Amino acid sequence: MRMIHRKHSCPQRHHRSIFIKLLLVLIVTGFLVVFLVGVLFKIFFDSSAHKLVEKNVFNYVEYIIRDIGVPPDTLRAKQIADEFAIEIRYESPGFVWATSPDSPSIDEVLRSCRDQKHSPRWWAHENFVITNSDGSQFLFFSNMKNVFNMPPGFIFSFLFFLIFILSGAHFFIKKILKPVHWLTEGARQIGDGNFDYLIPVRKHDELGRLSTAFNDMTQKIKEMIHARDQLLLDVSHELRSPITRMKVALEFLPASKEKKNIQDDISEMETMITELLESERFKNGHGKLDLQEHDISSLISEVIANYKKSLPGVQLKDIPKNIKLKIDVERIRIVLKNVIENAIKYSPQGRKPIEISLKQENKNICILIKDDGPGIPEEHLPYLFEPFFRVDKSRSRKTGGYGLGLSLCKKIMEAHGGSIKIANNEGGRGLTVWLLFCKV
Repeated sequence: MRMIHRKHSCPQRHHRSIFIKLLLVLIVTGFLVVFLVGVLFKIFFDSSAHKLVEKNVFNYVEYIIRDIGVPPDTLRAKQIADEFAIEIRYESPGFVWATSPDSPSIDEVLRSCRDQKHSPRWWAHENFVITNSDGSQFLFFSNMKNVFNMPPGFIFSFLFFLIFILSGAHFFIKKILKPVHWLTEGARQIGDGNFDYLIPVRKHDELGRLSTAFNDMTQKIKEMIHARDQLLLDVSHELRSPITRMKVALEFLPASKEKKNIQDDISEMETMITELLESERFKNGHGKLDLQEHDISSLISEVIANYKKSLPGVQLKDIPKNIKLKIDVERIRIVLKNVIENAIKYSPQGRKPIEISLKQENKNICILIKDDGPGIPEEHLPYLFEPFFRVDKSRSRKTGGYGLGLSLCKKIMEAHGGSIKIANNEGGRGLTVWLLFCKV
């Protein structure tokens, strides 16, 4: 059985945040509301209000004419024009005067109004012409340049407050949707097998109820997995006694092929039970390591001595001497034996021998076990460290054990602060196992 450590990669995703999306929705909604109000106001103003406004403007213009006189008192007219941000022009056969030298003539204004086929509107920044009884004419028009004369720094102040408002909106949206981050982290933790992780529940709105439901689901999954593990543990304990009795009974039987087959079956069952119990010890915190400083090179040599007659053979390559590691010797021996036995099992006779090498990388020591077997389909690699996972779904004895060996190896390596990784070799033939340790 071969297994691989599942990588939890965090690929860079360039996508817009949900908070930005909600903020954009609010901004667009605000603009649409303002636009709709503006359209309704224009429809209302064009249909009825502009007549009333035009009448009031006409009365006010007549009041101004009475105030400045005909012909106008230029000083008084200039004072009114400056005060109310308007321009005044007066034309008569013998006298022409205007508050601004750039103002158009009254004939030009009337001609323009006839071409545009609508009456002049004061509120549309256009012109208002009054003809007096003596034939003279006044032209009044708004001076919007003075009306919209912005004070210094207005644009910067506007942008500052706009950014302040948008930042505040983003802050409150992010605060409201903070449970989304918690749910994402909770899903990641559950995916990693941490069923003790609980999502904080601070509110009782829709997201709060979703977080509560997520925690309830996690608890139920945890209970189901615990029940399964407890069942396996209980069965493993109960099987030890009958297996021991079977081994004793076999010793009284004469040597035969059938006896040898039964002994092999019992040996496999003992291995499975041992791996189950050892895995459970690590999971419950009872598998405390007996750490001691040891030469990993000598341990590798001791382990491969048991496989000298196993084909296609095992050979050491680039193994430096006297490499000290702080390890639990017996448990690392289990890891090495498990990996090497898998490599031998999947390497047909006639292929290259199993190669074991050791590399030092900064403060890490890496043991590489490389075989020349068929490799593993890429789609199965992410699941190889899961307990009871088998590439061969038939679960035949000829193609591996029970799917527990490298699951236990992973737990042992992680208990040492290291890791285990498996990948297919380049070219599609064979597999390489990396055992990574922290150097003393």
